[in-house]
Amino acid sequence: MCQTGETEGMSGSPDLRNASFRDLYRAWEDHPWSSSAIDLSLDAKQWTEELGERQRESALWNYAMFLKGVETEARTLSAVMDATPFEDERAFLATQIVDEARHRMFLDRWLREVAGQGEDPVSTLSAMEDHLTWGFRQVFEELERVADALRKKPRDRPLLTQAVVLCHVIIEAVLAIPGEHFIHRYLEKRDILPGLAYGLTQTARDEQRHVAFGAKFLDELVHHSKECRSAAIEMFDRVIPWMVGVFIPPNLDPSYTECFDFTLGEIYAFGLRALERSLQDVGINPREIRILARDDRSLPYEERARRLLVLIESGVVGDDTREPDLKPEAYEILFEGMARAMDVDVARSLEGPLEWTFTDAEPWHLLVVGDHVEARPGTPGDAALRLESASGDWAKIAVGRFDPRWALLRRRLRVHGSLASKAKVSKLFD
Repeated sequence: MCQTGETEGMSGSPDLRNASFRDLYRAWEDHPWSSSAIDLSLDAKQWTEELGERQRESALWNYAMFLKGVETEARTLSAVMDATPFEDERAFLATQIVDEARHRMFLDRWLREVAGQGEDPVSTLSAMEDHLTWGFRQVFEELERVADALRKKPRDRPLLTQAVVLCHVIIEAVLAIPGEHFIHRYLEKRDILPGLAYGLTQTARDEQRHVAFGAKFLDELVHHSKECRSAAIEMFDRVIPWMVGVFIPPNLDPSYTECFDFTLGEIYAFGLRALERSLQDVGINPREIRILARDDRSLPYEERARRLLVLIESGVVGDDTREPDLKPEAYEILFEGMARAMDVDVARSLEGPLEWTFTDAEPWHLLVVGDHVEARPGTPGDAALRLESASGDWAKIAVGRFDPRWALLRRRLRVHGSLASKAKVSKLFD
């Protein structure tokens, strides 16, 4: 039995930031482990005796996504390996494919033998489908799409760059590691589910290698050409709004995380910190990413996460099947973001404020103050340009869910002002 006496804390992994690709391969050889050797008998007993009903539901929700995620990565990483032109990188990617397969075998065993899900690997995976969130489905469907495209065009470096962004930054660094961290912390604190705790420790060590590899490889790719750098930014812009929705629990019920002694705010703050660190590691300024450019990055991560949750709860981000129902603070957050994204010179050339009039809420306006744009509630009285829509349509336009050109064609957005002012609408926002 490989278990508790051999485990290290999840934070006990070595610093791999300066490791070469060959060093990362050797680190894999130095830390073998067997998913089939883990004794799960105590976990099965404690599953019913130590965990409450909500904790069992939460664990299934969390590890359903984990199982489906590693199963998808194990299948798609071969396309990344085949498209990689260098031997040391290809050797490491081969180890990562093995890791993902081992993670799948471990989670498959745990979900079936401990949680009673399914009778074999196929039925266990099928039993997890209903637990997958909207955001999760979007992210991993995009991974499948990029992998299929890369198989057809294995010499396409920008496409390879996007695959690395997805696999190693979004999925591994920003989603998987934070998701495991908080539940593992709870298991250690309570000293329960030793098989799961051991497996998570080994998985976390593997993922630290994957993330270190991804940071190094992505850094080389984005410095290889402007096309690769642009492709990376394009992928971050496309996927981050979906990524936000991965950890939204059923019915937005906070007890799905709080039952394991952490909050949604904590996991979003953890993930946001990991995302910005990953961007900076490869020389991309977070302000180059559309959604981050609109965020107030002067605030602590915890406050930024809280504000993000306001938008999630208001139906603005995280699940495009929901229609926005804006809380009062959501207007402030979104208008402040629009002010940060507004081209100051174009706004100044309007020679007056921009007002947004809602059919179902009080108006707001944007105006140039010195060298920046400010957002204020109410009507300015002398707007140079006035935009009119329902608040929900405006919110979707503000976060990129609704193309304003399509809104204009469908007459769900109306623009009032002089011809000269109307001509500048498309140039107002970055």
